[in-house]
Amino acid sequence: MKRPFRFLAIVGLLILSLVAAWRGGLLPGVPAPWHDDLRILHEERDGTRVMVIELRNTDTRTRWHSEGEDHRIDIRRRGPTLYELDIAQLYDGVDPPLQRRMQSALQLEPGRTEVGGFRFTEPGKPVQRQVVEILLPAPAS
Repeated sequence: MKRPFRFLAIVGLLILSLVAAWRGGLLPGVPAPWHDDLRILHEERDGTRVMVIELRNTDTRTRWHSEGEDHRIDIRRRGPTLYELDIAQLYDGVDPPLQRRMQSALQLEPGRTEVGGFRFTEPGKPVQRQVVEILLPAPAS
């Protein structure tokens, strides 16, 4: 009687773990979840780490905010295409922890736009490059 219950409990926990990973965007091929009309995707291109910040509802919203273990983002729309960006990438893999921050105001059109990047070196490792891109939706037809 104990073995079937134990087996069902293990299978149930496995299913719950997979569902949680799927909902959290941790499984390969599953996009990250939206949070407050903002989604952060991480890509790798030719040895460069790319953080893609995807916004939606750009026709009605004027502010997007997100904080996570590796980022702090505050974006404000000041006009039809004018955006103020305050983007911090956080990295705690070294001591003391690093924070790379960019603040700028840019004219952004729909589509993918590279807005900045960082280069850094950890002791004994090659130079690493990180790029930040903003992805705005096409206007509704």
